[in-house]
Amino acid sequence: MLYILVLFSMLAGLGLAGTTQGIAFAEESELQIKDIAGRNTYLMSDGSMWSLIDGRHAIRTPGTVAAISGYEYRGIGMTKDGRLAEWDIGKGPQVVPGTSGVKQIAGSYWLKSDGTVWFGNEKAKSLSGIMLIANADQEFAALSSNGELLLEDNYKRGQFKKLGIVESPVTVRSMTVHSGRVALLHDNGDVVVYETSNFDDNGRIIPVTVAQNAVHIVYVSNEPTDLLIVTLKDGTVWTTGVYKDRWKLKEQVSGLSGIVRTSIDGNATDLSEGFYAQRADGSWIHHKGGQNKPVDVPVVKSLSISISDAKPFVGDTLEMSIQETYTNGAKIKVPVKDARIDIEKPYLMNMQKNGTLKPAGVGKTQITVTSGGLSKSVTVSSSLRSNLKYAKQVNGNVMVPAKTIIQALGGTYSAKNGGIEAKFGENVLSFKAGSSQAILNGNPIRLKAAPLTDKGELLIPAAVFSDALGAKISWDAKWKQADISFGDATLTVVSSETAGLIKKAMQGSLVKFIGRTYWVNDFEGLERFSKLKVSDILPDDKGEFNVIFTSTSGKTVKSYPMRSSEVMQLFADRSSLLNYDPYQKYKWSASVWKQIKAGQVSLGMTKEQVQLSWGNPAAKDITTGGGKTIETWGYSNFDIVSFVNGKVILIMM
Repeated sequence: MLYILVLFSMLAGLGLAGTTQGIAFAEESELQIKDIAGRNTYLMSDGSMWSLIDGRHAIRTPGTVAAISGYEYRGIGMTKDGRLAEWDIGKGPQVVPGTSGVKQIAGSYWLKSDGTVWFGNEKAKSLSGIMLIANADQEFAALSSNGELLLEDNYKRGQFKKLGIVESPVTVRSMTVHSGRVALLHDNGDVVVYETSNFDDNGRIIPVTVAQNAVHIVYVSNEPTDLLIVTLKDGTVWTTGVYKDRWKLKEQVSGLSGIVRTSIDGNATDLSEGFYAQRADGSWIHHKGGQNKPVDVPVVKSLSISISDAKPFVGDTLEMSIQETYTNGAKIKVPVKDARIDIEKPYLMNMQKNGTLKPAGVGKTQITVTSGGLSKSVTVSSSLRSNLKYAKQVNGNVMVPAKTIIQALGGTYSAKNGGIEAKFGENVLSFKAGSSQAILNGNPIRLKAAPLTDKGELLIPAAVFSDALGAKISWDAKWKQADISFGDATLTVVSSETAGLIKKAMQGSLVKFIGRTYWVNDFEGLERFSKLKVSDILPDDKGEFNVIFTSTSGKTVKSYPMRSSEVMQLFADRSSLLNYDPYQKYKWSASVWKQIKAGQVSLGMTKEQVQLSWGNPAAKDITTGGGKTIETWGYSNFDIVSFVNGKVILIMM
């Protein structure tokens, strides 16, 4: 931390940082700027802080900071519970471990309640019993409880010159230091300056009262000399003069009234760059060249949210991103836990503890995010990845399995009062098998058909979901299946006929493989180069296919479920199945076949043998030299094989 804090000693005019004694602000009913260290670098009334990532991008950090000292790129702070904090380029204020009892901060120094003074993590050995400190322009001053006013020697760090004895040091409200001068502000409003070059014939420094009725003081660099900015109780702001006029308030700053304190931009080099001033109501302005520009509290002007997938499947995990854009140009990512999330239909979407979302049912719901006083909504349409089954058409009515459909739509299904009760959030549907009478949200309705039991399944007319949830119901006559949709959110319920229809339609392209013979290369863990015959290609009730093989021994082998395109790829992929008998094509010795089946490679093998053993290489390289051509194959597991004249001469594994 020390290397960061050393840079703070270059800050100008921040000797008062960390103290707010004697300043009365308007009652804070809303967020206000409490202090300003530089451009877009603010301490807020709620203890949060604005700082800059790289001098251009502002970030806001929640916290409990009570005072700050620094400038826009880096600085230190004091938390409400007396711990030291620091901020730097790229990060907001963070508590420094092991620090406590912090009473005041000034520049790069901090004062503990036990009267010790610290610079970074180094304790000032020669100081004790200190009650107030000031640091600016590479100078440090301290006031002890016995009234000693000390100024550190610029050339001998750790050695201090006593400027004088201050009577009643407890009445000193604050002090500021600059270029061999220390100004004290007393409770009665007197401003007394001690200057190293202003001494009597005996070498004693002469304290000079330069102002009365003051409430705030701060030094600022200004050519040809330095000025003291004094804020008076009447709300006016004055500066001292130069040379002989440095002992009095020479000029009133025009255009300022109702001011309670001022703050110098820690990165400013002179008064021409202006300064900040706070009014009695807590608002701030930037005064420059006689002109005042309001310093507004950064507020959210727009809110944007995004979902990783607005059309997910039930059970997917969705990431949510929230960004606030502020009036100061800052774009800040907001953790989901820090925003208010309202889900229009909670039964369709679950909020996880880690801030992700998980669709719980088929349907369309709106997710509204509220952050920074603004709200933004996004619509998510969740579909079912796999088809459901047992749909049928009875007397023109589309009937679907009650339990699986209700649960797929995010509802709960339970037996109650001799019937069934389904809940979809606040929507409640009650019905009984054999009765066309049902109750929806306490009101009686008549179903298109009475629920019936078929092969152990309770079927209900799908039209009821149109009445209860606004679903669109359709029957696909080609595939004999029911489609339930809410815009882009869909689920399909196939019938007992669907699989046969799909098989008939799809086998138009797949039927050509039935009856063909293949030899295993690497498939389903079967013995390599064993013979298989395709006996059938069967669609399942979800529209996928299982390839049925028969071995030479008559054993039936069933593949894993595949889409039709995957079936086509299986038969085209020689790494899985071969369309020739390798034993007939290659008349190799039994020992070679044994190695190949075991996935081994040895010296002297041919390219065909290596390819059958290890498969196709990930990369090939051919080099020529010394009258020889060397071909090298590289595999994804970093195994390497080299050939000369088509024979293996090198194996690296």
